[in-house]
Formats: sequence, structure tokens, C-alpha cells
Amino acid sequence: MPSIIANIRVKEDKVDEAKTFFAKLATDTLAAEAGTLAYVAHQRKDDPTMFVFYEKYADDAAFATHGENLGQHGKAFGAVMAGPPEIIFIEEV
Repeated sequence: MPSIIANIRVKEDKVDEAKTFFAKLATDTLAAEAGTLAYVAHQRKDDPTMFVFYEKYADDAAFATHGENLGQHGKAFGAVMAGPPEIIFIEEV
């Protein structure tokens, strides 16, 4: 099962907008993608401009489907992000 941690820094003046967008994105993703087992957005307490997503997929095909679906949100991501995300691939033990 593929899993990732995505660290996303947002623009300081877009923190509230990002919180709303990421919460809706998480809800919509879980509702629309059966192979997405977990898609949870977090905001760091020590740095409110940093958001961390925990994502878990049933298989590589589900991860690929999510990547394809995520493309439709490019404009919304671009509006809030302060740079490229850091994507960390992890494996459950």
C-alpha cells in the first residue's frame, strides 16, 4: 500500500484560505476515490504556514488515480502555495 507525507508551505496571507481548501479537498478526495484509504490534512502548530498531508492508497493504481484527479485543483493549489511541496514516500511496517 503506497503511503506518503506531503509537506506544503503556504503563503502567509493565504493560511485561512488554505485551511478551507485543504479541508474540502480531503473530504472530496475520500468521497470520490475508493482506493484512497486515508487523506488527512494537518496544520503544524509551530508554523501555521506549514501543512502536512498523510495519504494512504489501496495500491499503485489508486495512487495514480489520485494524481490524475489532483491535476484539476492546480489553480487552487497555485493560489495558496509558497513553493513546491515536499513529497515523502513511506511504507507501513
